[in-house]
Amino acid sequence: MAAAPRIRIPRDGRPLGLLLAFTGMFLVSTDALLVRVAEQESDVDGWTIAFMVGLFSTPVSWSMAVRSLGRRTLVEAVHWWRPLLLTGLLGGLGTSAFLNAVTLTAASNVVAIIASGPIFAALLARIVLREHTSPRTWRAIGLVLVGIVVIVGGSMAGDGITGDLVALLAILVFVVNLVVWRRFPDLPRTLVVAVTAVFTMGVTSPFADPSLLDRQALLATLAMGCLFGPVARLCMSTATRHAPPAEVSLFTPVETVAASLWVWLWFDEVPPTPTFIGGAIVVASVFYGLTGPAREVDPEPPRQA
Repeated sequence: MAAAPRIRIPRDGRPLGLLLAFTGMFLVSTDALLVRVAEQESDVDGWTIAFMVGLFSTPVSWSMAVRSLGRRTLVEAVHWWRPLLLTGLLGGLGTSAFLNAVTLTAASNVVAIIASGPIFAALLARIVLREHTSPRTWRAIGLVLVGIVVIVGGSMAGDGITGDLVALLAILVFVVNLVVWRRFPDLPRTLVVAVTAVFTMGVTSPFADPSLLDRQALLATLAMGCLFGPVARLCMSTATRHAPPAEVSLFTPVETVAASLWVWLWFDEVPPTPTFIGGAIVVASVFYGLTGPAREVDPEPPRQA
């Protein structure tokens, strides 16, 4: 009797990058659920949630950095201080925008808009990194914009337009950060996570009010800050060492599907009809733009001059 084939976990190259991207997005999908848990019994807002996530993430992520880099932690931080400041600021803004968006509009709206990431990543990678973007992707950009207009148009009839726009800001900032990570493949990823935690705390501290937290909200932010957030950011930033930004961000629909499912099952938050329609357009456009004939991409990420 033949032995069952063994599943091999990729250890390098593009397959590893795609596995890390999938893992990171799957972990991020829990954020929408945990934000809903945090605000269920309290008046906590997105600024406070983001601040607590940054506060809890800081010691955990810096411990990861020191464990990874040892005595070279300070040396590496000084050597890479410019890209670290840039990626930290972008990460802090993106995290704050995403968590605020979930408190301002339906979670399904937020994650449907986040699904447009691959298209924007392909566009920015073409401009900044000169990575090839096919005509198919350009056509998909137009379709993604149609989907976002449908989602936002549905919110204009209600009170979720602000959250939709903040979600759009979050994905744009995330895409810029993907390109930064791709541009600096040797940038220590554990330092990226650590600096992002500090910036998240710094960006949100003027607007946060920890006194609004109850026990349930505290536990939810603890889970986001100590476990899901740091591991997800480490996976996503490391994935760009092995795969182009457009392919890494291809897995944003994983968050779209999983996050909508978590919130739907836990809180019975049924996505509005325009979100169903617009989200379907976005996901279909992403699938269309990033599949089909193989696209030309740089075999190796660009190195710092």
